[in-house]
Amino acid sequence: MSSQSSNAILAKARAMYGKSLKESDYDNLIECKSVAELAAYLKQRTNYAAVMSGLNETEIHRGQLEPVLRQNIYFDVFALSRYALEDTLVFSDFIISKMEIEQIIRCLMMVNIGKAEEYVYAMPLSLDKFANISLKALASVRSYDDMLSALKGSRYYAVLSAFRPKDGTKIAITELEIALQNQTYAKVMETIAKGKNKGDRKELKDIFSAMLDFENMSRIIRLKKYYGFSAEQIKPLLSPYGKLSTKMLDEFCSADTVSEVFELSRTTYLGRLMSRLQYNDQTQMTDVMVCSYCKHHLRLSPNPTIVMISYVYLREIELKNIINIIEATRYGISSDEKRKLLIR
Repeated sequence: MSSQSSNAILAKARAMYGKSLKESDYDNLIECKSVAELAAYLKQRTNYAAVMSGLNETEIHRGQLEPVLRQNIYFDVFALSRYALEDTLVFSDFIISKMEIEQIIRCLMMVNIGKAEEYVYAMPLSLDKFANISLKALASVRSYDDMLSALKGSRYYAVLSAFRPKDGTKIAITELEIALQNQTYAKVMETIAKGKNKGDRKELKDIFSAMLDFENMSRIIRLKKYYGFSAEQIKPLLSPYGKLSTKMLDEFCSADTVSEVFELSRTTYLGRLMSRLQYNDQTQMTDVMVCSYCKHHLRLSPNPTIVMISYVYLREIELKNIINIIEATRYGISSDEKRKLLIR
């Protein structure tokens, strides 16, 4: 990658992050009394104005707002990709694949509950030109077989075929989503391994592996805390591409409580990172780790791909904060309690 292109990406990503929500924005959002008031603030006073320009904030509901806000992240990704050369293509392909999987799963969730025709209302049609699959084709899906037909020839077809439900049964959404994500991470790791620069290969593998460890940790905590899953139920739902050993993941899965998972993690790099962080609830821990990890790399890494990845994950955290505030506002939760939901 040329020095000029590299510097352009580093400068652009950091400048774009500078337009993220500030503490004052969060304070104002927390004091909003309705979803319409929240939407109006985002539309009029934040970096989300462009994607919300055609919306009537007095009529929009939470289900419509989230996909619209998420489009802003993808538009930023494609803006960064204009500066990209071969070295950063792994990033662009990864983000596009994330977007496509998100839409496939969203569509199939609607199929599962018998409301497939409603997918079109949340479909980010403006992103269709960036995707390698047709989002318009997804809007016509009414069954799992329709999905297979729509995605025949795509990178996702083989995995989708393997999860085709038997007649009369529901689609195994969680297992399918994880299988599609693991396919994407396998492709990322394969691409990284082919890189020419040894130092870049190590840096990229480290950051993707760390993100997968954070994701695995979050999944283990969530499945234990809210669903009471056993080790045998959790293990097939984890990604095999992180830094943590299979033995350590097995110990996490076999722990009786979430607190025991945290105790076991103290001997890992995750534990060392956690010891320096503050959070209000155990379920926030992995998001706080992602936030801290990515802020560090966004500020200090000279690798443009790592800075781009860090930027996207930080924007995802911001979106999660917004959605949490929206949900808390809908249910009449106090301002103090809303503030505890935020990830910094």
